[in-house]
Amino acid sequence: MPPSEPVSPTVRQQAIAWFSLTQSGDMSAEEVRELERWRQADSEHERAWQRMAGLPALIRNNAGALRDPVARSALQQARYVNGDRRQLLKMLMGASVLGAIGWQARESQWLQGSLADLSTATGERRRQVLADGTELWLNTATAVDIDFNASTRRILLRYGEINVRTGHDPLGRPLQVHTQDALMQPLGTRFTVRCGEGCIGTLLSVSSGRVAATLRGGRGQQVVESGQRARLEDAGIFITPQAVQDDAWVEGFVIAQATRLDELVGQLGRYRPGILRCDPRVGGLRVTGSYPLDDNERILALLESSLPVSIQRRTRYWVTLVPKAEA
Repeated sequence: MPPSEPVSPTVRQQAIAWFSLTQSGDMSAEEVRELERWRQADSEHERAWQRMAGLPALIRNNAGALRDPVARSALQQARYVNGDRRQLLKMLMGASVLGAIGWQARESQWLQGSLADLSTATGERRRQVLADGTELWLNTATAVDIDFNASTRRILLRYGEINVRTGHDPLGRPLQVHTQDALMQPLGTRFTVRCGEGCIGTLLSVSSGRVAATLRGGRGQQVVESGQRARLEDAGIFITPQAVQDDAWVEGFVIAQATRLDELVGQLGRYRPGILRCDPRVGGLRVTGSYPLDDNERILALLESSLPVSIQRRTRYWVTLVPKAEA
């Protein structure tokens, strides 16, 4: 099977535990053989293992938690946990099996993307039709997990931005989108969710229908209507009208409508590697237009020709928009 196919949450966590054991320096010959049997037992196991094998040395150097016999015991139990994601996570985290690498897992998008069911690289967009017919679009630098069970359809947005067009589920299971800040449940709709780098809280934008948004811990709930945008954060849920078409990226465009240049540059920077920044002296210039995301250099050329700015390149990966006089 292709390595891009999803890996179930349980198998993913088992792969993390096995990887930690191999890096602990305390692995018996029988455990080596058992790892090989686990990898060969199912192609999904091997896919999960290959993802783990590609992790950077930074993670590997902090995976020694299994020197602790309690952690080793937890791993032995976790091998036989089937299908209960929460139980497995509690078991492993409680015994510090993942404790040594847990902070990197939260901080490193690279690690989260490697372990996610679906992900995109910088500049990439991806369309995925889920088992229930829901159409899911992943924007640049995005990672999600898919967890459909007998009672609920869950999409976990680890970081990045998704656009969801809900499908009709014959089983009547509710569809939920989770982020670290909030839970969103659509009421027959199309909507966009963004979180992670560059965001304060979670951003929700509804194109059609309605979405019930609830802060983590049930601290607040609001229904966001079509044409509205909401920011969900610790301080509350803040709703404003949509100023532009927030889901234009699905069609391959970013739309500016009297948008500050520094805001537009911030959006464009999400689609290219390296640093794209705007000198504060020109950041307040206003821009209106529809720009193709698949040709970042063309957008920069258009901005340079239509505004009093020049493109200053320190390197290919460090680009700044400066006043034209400094060209």
